[in-house]
Amino acid sequence: MTLLVLCEFRVRRPDDEPELVRLARALASAAADEPGTLRYQWFVTQRPGHYSIVEEYVDADAAETHNGNVNALLVEFFSVAELVSASFYGELNKYLRDWISGRDGVAIHVPL
Repeated sequence: MTLLVLCEFRVRRPDDEPELVRLARALASAAADEPGTLRYQWFVTQRPGHYSIVEEYVDADAAETHNGNVNALLVEFFSVAELVSASFYGELNKYLRDWISGRDGVAIHVPL
């Protein structure tokens, strides 16, 4: 079963919005060549300064590999954006369970 991740982010400061968009596009570009990444698509929401992403990976290990591959971009991204919510659909590995631990706004949905 694949791992589906849905996240919403908001820009920290209005002046940072162009940088958030640049980094989101850079992350999508990097993900396009990853063999374990099935979908990585950004969206603008109806709320000003809010963006969402749909990520799908072959499994949790592929999601972990993606985060490792784009770590430098993620550090930059989180300097201009904050996580509003995240929903994980599928089996999680230790890396993702540790990442989720203690975070607000995160929902985990495991298969039946």
